[in-house]
Amino acid sequence: MPPQQPPAGASAGGSGRSGLDPGSAPAPASTRLTGTTLGMFAIVVLIWLLSLVVVGGLAAGAAVLLGWRLPVAVALACAVWTASALLVVARPVEAVLARLMFRGLRRPGAAELARIVPALERVCRRAGAGRAPGGAPDPGRYLLRVQEGQQVNAFALGGHVLAVTRVGLDLPDDMLEAVLAHEVGHHLHLHPLAIILGWWYLLPFEAAERLLRAIRRVTRSLARAFSRLNQQLGGVSGGRAVDGALGMLVLLAALGVLVVAGSLLVVALGLLWLPLAVLVRLARVLGAALSRAGEYAADRHAAELGYGPALLRVLALFVPAERSARRPRGLAALLRTHPTCEARMLAVARTHRGA
Repeated sequence: MPPQQPPAGASAGGSGRSGLDPGSAPAPASTRLTGTTLGMFAIVVLIWLLSLVVVGGLAAGAAVLLGWRLPVAVALACAVWTASALLVVARPVEAVLARLMFRGLRRPGAAELARIVPALERVCRRAGAGRAPGGAPDPGRYLLRVQEGQQVNAFALGGHVLAVTRVGLDLPDDMLEAVLAHEVGHHLHLHPLAIILGWWYLLPFEAAERLLRAIRRVTRSLARAFSRLNQQLGGVSGGRAVDGALGMLVLLAALGVLVVAGSLLVVALGLLWLPLAVLVRLARVLGAALSRAGEYAADRHAAELGYGPALLRVLALFVPAERSARRPRGLAALLRTHPTCEARMLAVARTHRGA
């Protein structure tokens, strides 16, 4: 649906199951591995490999300081970090992450479930029509959530979360089903799974960038303190101020050493970080392009199920605001995760005519 970015530092509900969650493990939904899906997972692999450089470097530093065996420490850290992604796709963890990333997300109430569940079941039945037995998506596999919001929206996260805004529940049946069909399409194409894995493996870079910025801030603060003390020391005169001058001289020397050390550290980290930062930004640009392709694929899934006209009406709701907003340029345009609604409407119309 229209773009909805997670809060900074995270693009709900508790860890309990929704009204659709079965007591036992559900049958897996039929997935579609398209070129877009494979491209998304290729970006995840690239980000994972780059994250191993950061994790392995930190492990190597810790091994040197603590006297551990270097190869063992690096291999163990990389293995643990790689396996940690399994936690991200666990249903309770997905629910917690969704709550952290999207404000106002909660489990649906009884009346909301009575609105969502039948609509989702109709979408899944339509998606399974003409397929082999067991090929239809299972509505019971999804963790349903409702988000408090002032606009129609929906999103899919990880392998199970499917959320709709409370305002979206007021849509007519066919439009609500079109929204759900779009999100089910994302899940069937594994787009949300690739996105959450990419987000997870990007965390070391986020932490490293914050650390580098913090070192720069501290170094600038020390440099300003060094400059002020240097000016004060230059103005000290007279015998009664000798002790104070000597104390300030010692402090000045200590600050000078810290400023030089901090500056060297910033330069060294910057030089080491630059190649990784360039590759990570390139991966983000490619990932955004694939995300836009994923939106077209999810729209196409809904249109192929017969929801094309309803989806067009949903997308038309956002065109006025989209036209009045300033369009992103440069890198911001490359990092857009969603195409414009007008471009999506043209693609949906073509799919609907060809269906």
